[in-house]
Amino acid sequence: ETESSIIVMLTNLLENGKKKCQKYWPDFGAQRDFKQINVVCTQEEVIGCFVKRTFTIKLPEGAHDVTQFHYTTWPDHNIPITTTGLHRLKQAVMEQHKKSGESKPIVVHCSAGAGRTGTFIAFDSLSMQMNDRPSINVFDTVVNLRMQRMDMVQTQNQYMFLHKLVAEVDMLGQTDIPMMSLESKTKELERFVTTTNCVMVYREHLAVSTVCHFICQTTFSLLPKNKSKNRFKNILPYDHTRVVLSDDGDGNDYINACYIDCHSVPRKYIATQGPLAKTEGDFWRMMWETKSSIIIMLTNLFENGKKKCQKYWPDFGAQRDFKQINVACTQEEVIGCFVKRIFTIKLPEVSQGAHDVTQFHYTTWPDHNIPITTTGLHRLKHAVMEQHKKSGESKPIVVHCSAGAGRTGTFIAFDSLSMQMNDRPSINVFDTVVNLRMQRMDMVQTPLLYRFVYYCMAEFVSTFDVYANFS
Repeated sequence: ETESSIIVMLTNLLENGKKKCQKYWPDFGAQRDFKQINVVCTQEEVIGCFVKRTFTIKLPEGAHDVTQFHYTTWPDHNIPITTTGLHRLKQAVMEQHKKSGESKPIVVHCSAGAGRTGTFIAFDSLSMQMNDRPSINVFDTVVNLRMQRMDMVQTQNQYMFLHKLVAEVDMLGQTDIPMMSLESKTKELERFVTTTNCVMVYREHLAVSTVCHFICQTTFSLLPKNKSKNRFKNILPYDHTRVVLSDDGDGNDYINACYIDCHSVPRKYIATQGPLAKTEGDFWRMMWETKSSIIIMLTNLFENGKKKCQKYWPDFGAQRDFKQINVACTQEEVIGCFVKRIFTIKLPEVSQGAHDVTQFHYTTWPDHNIPITTTGLHRLKHAVMEQHKKSGESKPIVVHCSAGAGRTGTFIAFDSLSMQMNDRPSINVFDTVVNLRMQRMDMVQTPLLYRFVYYCMAEFVSTFDVYANFS
């Protein structure tokens, strides 16, 4: 009756075991009758953190298409860990709205149709205000919405999150880079490298740091019993992303490690510091409990005479016990710029359940610098993803350098951006790094590493000619 052609859905059908919404659409390729209205699902596509579905709805007197944007990563009674997905969602919705002529209403719902729904609508309203005037008013906008529907923008967290969303729009503007422009962007960066201050990279990297100045709790990492388990005082896991170990009997469940969502894959990675002598047992406990089967090590044990990481594995052919976990090194092979090791880990008191862990140890990353070429990192990533595919891709990949932030963040950013290329004809280095920093402190730590991400992607695109599909 309203002739609406867009639905924005901001809830999952079930969250924490509770039903939040009826599945009101047919499966892809199927159709259902809802009283006198026939609905056919003609398209379904996963795009990052949302699913795009197209329905044809018809009555005897006519038919029209409806596009549903189903955002799937908004946690129940909370706010999204990162903002990138919501920016992408809004952009996709508004592009579709423009195509449809912008004359009919957009239908937005969550479960109650107030909290998340109000946040999304307020975000759009404030974005429009920014185009018309030199200032915006979040308070007035939310009050205005509440005059039209109860409890719009329902919680304090959602209200704060709204401020963050509009601040990013104001500061960032458009940071997408079309695939076909990546080579010229990289050459532009190289020109600036020849200047004293590398102005462009520093400015963009500084903006990342500014946007990420968003207060996240680090309560557990600062407890007296945990402080000595942190390699650096300024690289700590956030409470909302930290890996929680099972209680070891002494009330200890802490490790300096964070789950990291990568593009559309939740918890694809665990980013962690290089183990200390006193935490190597915790490291292997984490490997056992998360059932991870891949380690990426991006540091040497010593660099420039400084210890960067504890040697947390036994020599080839040997085995060691780390608290209750036995680790045996069954294979060691040098492959170009990295060493591939295979470990079998098991609990001696458990007769079944041993599993293999493959470590990829990249050995040519210079301290406080970047690799001379990107080729080695490309080969490393290819080898890791091949192994991840063999293992079923269901468990997190553990990545560490020394702090678990600089090189670790760079590698994960590279993978995330590579995945972005499957979904769209552009990438966004800025958004990707912001996204990572919302999950762990100081990911992609320096302007030099930030620039190296661009180099990795430019090489990746030119080697595989992936942008040919978008030409």
